[in-house]
Amino acid sequence: MRQENQENLDDRLDMEIHMNAVGQDDHKVEYTTPSRVQAWFLRRSRENWKRKYMGLRSDAKRLQNRVNDVTKSREQWRDESKLLSQRVRELEAENTALQEQLAALKKDGLLRPTGFAS
Repeated sequence: MRQENQENLDDRLDMEIHMNAVGQDDHKVEYTTPSRVQAWFLRRSRENWKRKYMGLRSDAKRLQNRVNDVTKSREQWRDESKLLSQRVRELEAENTALQEQLAALKKDGLLRPTGFAS
């Protein structure tokens, strides 16, 4: 039984190999193009594929670097904006406190009017 299975497998493999090597009408396929031309075509195709891949890879790297730069810049602007907003709030609070002090001094009469125009 085991030998029959092995023979069947061998026959199928021979048939598959045979089928790959022949055309539909059981004749061997003869290529009319010389092998040097086929080699040239395949080499050119491979070089074009490599060139295209390298171009795409450099484009992807350039775009990734651009994204990284923009992200970093955006974070810097965001941080600076937060600092400046905080500074504006501090200065507004200081301005309000000084305005209150000025109003209190005027109310108490401790502030003498200074006239620049005489």
